Amino acid sequence: MNSNQVIPAAEVTVDPAAFRHVVGHFASGVTVITTVVDGELFGTTASAVSSLSMEPPMMLACLNRSSSTHDAVQQAGVFGINILAEEQSELAMKFGRKGGDKFDGVAVTFSKEGVPLLDGALATIVCRVEETPTGGTHTVFLGLATEASAGNGEPLAYFRGTFGRLERVRELAAYNAVRDWVLRRRTPLRHELDPAVIAAETKSDPQNVHNALVKLTAESLVTRGDKGEFLPTPITHELIDSVYDGRATIELGVLASHFGKFTDEDIAELGRLTEELGKLRESGKDGLDEFLKLNVKYHDRLVNVAGSAQLTDAFRRLGIGTVWRQALGGDEWARQMDHSHIAELTAALRDRDEARAVKALGLHTAFGKKLASDVIERHGGEV
Repeated sequence: MNSNQVIPAAEVTVDPAAFRHVVGHFASGVTVITTVVDGELFGTTASAVSSLSMEPPMMLACLNRSSSTHDAVQQAGVFGINILAEEQSELAMKFGRKGGDKFDGVAVTFSKEGVPLLDGALATIVCRVEETPTGGTHTVFLGLATEASAGNGEPLAYFRGTFGRLERVRELAAYNAVRDWVLRRRTPLRHELDPAVIAAETKSDPQNVHNALVKLTAESLVTRGDKGEFLPTPITHELIDSVYDGRATIELGVLASHFGKFTDEDIAELGRLTEELGKLRESGKDGLDEFLKLNVKYHDRLVNVAGSAQLTDAFRRLGIGTVWRQALGGDEWARQMDHSHIAELTAALRDRDEARAVKALGLHTAFGKKLASDVIERHGGEV
């Protein structure tokens, strides 16, 4: 194995948030990188994987240096690339989390070199590490392929934060774009939502946009007019109560059924997000967008403990945080968006106190509903 080479970092010229948004438009396959050290199995989900050359047959896989699998691959000098099939999104979620026994309940077959390979993967490749250049937060493992096999089926794809069949991923991306359009009120209330305009602006397939509007109608975020046209549904007291109750039901279910699955890494990440939320509130002005994004990450992390892509998707569909961008301006949001119940929930999880966590989540839900009700009242009964 060659000694590490360092790729020097160029001067940063692109905002990190904008960069994440842009590269999110790149559709990729999904893999799980696996290895073994002293009998202990390691694995992590990775999409930054590619073939490097045919002669000799080489692959590259990029792993974050904070990952335990990264360290294990460095130590073992060999790794497996498991290319996931379209029906394996649950495995992608499972191996994408930090901590815990990711191989619990997962069937594997060992390669000639002892590398665990996931049964049911669309294809597997075993590589011996040849070079390890670094760039930014990642190490690029350049591996010489020593074993390879493939089955029949379609690959799992990743696009704009969503796992699925490639066409399904495009549909979900369109749905998310249209949902964001509606909640950001890019088409004002009582004005017709034009599918052609939305498709052009979001660079989505027109049929997928139409289907998304139909789906949003079923979710009560869009209404059909007398002539069949699509109209944004006003956010009212009744809709807010329904949404918050639905989200609380899912999160309470996760706490009740999966409380013992919260790893130290989960709790550390929830703690980090809680601290960031506090810092943003203290800074006040111009931080609402980032506050809402962090809030989404917090609740996603909590629900993800259940290890169900379907449950996480259902939870996300109940989110209407983007509407607050229209309802709260200036530094008003920092006074209104009290996150003390989130801090209490995080502390309860850290102390492994389930009853206290359930109570904190209930108070957080009640606070959110009250805040939403007050905002809606100030805006004449609808937003």
